[in-house]
Amino acid sequence: MMAAHSPSTVTPLGVSAAVVKWVDNVIVVTGSVIAISSLVIMFVSLMAEVIVRYLTNQGMGWPTEMPNILFPWLVMSGVVLAAQRGQHIAVTAINGLLSRGGNRVLLLGQQILVAATFFYLAWVGLDVIEITGSEVYPVTGITARWAYLALIVGFVGLGVTALTTLVRLLQVSNPLAVRAHHPEEDV
Repeated sequence: MMAAHSPSTVTPLGVSAAVVKWVDNVIVVTGSVIAISSLVIMFVSLMAEVIVRYLTNQGMGWPTEMPNILFPWLVMSGVVLAAQRGQHIAVTAINGLLSRGGNRVLLLGQQILVAATFFYLAWVGLDVIEITGSEVYPVTGITARWAYLALIVGFVGLGVTALTTLVRLLQVSNPLAVRAHHPEEDV
């Protein structure tokens, strides 16, 4: 007879797995919303600029500033989403030579390095935002901070993705299965 599991009895591994899954889902949803919103706003604003120019021979001005502000958000959200799905270019020649334990150590070391690097870049990016705060787009009056903030947010997203990947690596039996890209899911 099979023992019933009470919903209140969750193993620590199950709790950490649930938290990691929730954090990854938040990152994916947030990145998707930012990417889609950036694309839609840029498209609509530039289309409006084209229509107004065609009808009046004058431009509105502000739509030409939208790509400068939103394109960094589009790029960084795409970079974070690619990291979440394991779609970055990877060199895996060494992985074929190592055992599961060796791959686990290698991949854990990589994630620690990636997390440290991107959290450091986010920290340094705060100085860049201070410097760019005086740059203002002339028509919208928006400071360049908003464009550079995309880098910081993206770096934090990549750092958090590295941390959730690290936790996943500690939980699975096959470390090469973590964030493994499955091309059939792209169709």
